[in-house]
Amino acid sequence: MSSLTVTGSIQSTMKSSIRHAPFVERWKITAFYQPETNLTKYENGTDKPLEYYGITLLISEMYFIPLENLNKPTDLGIKVLLKNYIVHKDNPRLREAVYVYIEHLIGEKAFANDIAFIEIGQFEGDDESQIELYNLKSYIEIEMTN
Repeated sequence: MSSLTVTGSIQSTMKSSIRHAPFVERWKITAFYQPETNLTKYENGTDKPLEYYGITLLISEMYFIPLENLNKPTDLGIKVLLKNYIVHKDNPRLREAVYVYIEHLIGEKAFANDIAFIEIGQFEGDDESQIELYNLKSYIEIEMTN
């Protein structure tokens, strides 16, 4: 399977190109990376670690806290909590890695349109306000309907 990812100002051109693309047998043309649909491995903690430029993270060990922007109450922000943030906090690729993992979970379109800002911090232990990162898509869907 091959893929092409386009970001920035040419994204709308790419969507239009895909919409008008000719039918090619055995090809499936999709405008965006689609969200992960099988969350069982994350729920059970049996997911494999994701490697990204020396950063190893398990989605099943990542959490988030919803954040508000008082100036723009409709903007959804999140603080992603990592069990090993202290180990990776000085890695210049950490933010990029977290973005890639979130995009994998919720899909490229939701990542671009539904999350206004992201912070990253250390997971300190169980807290009622922390939500498993693999539930982010469900959280967004609930928030969008409210």
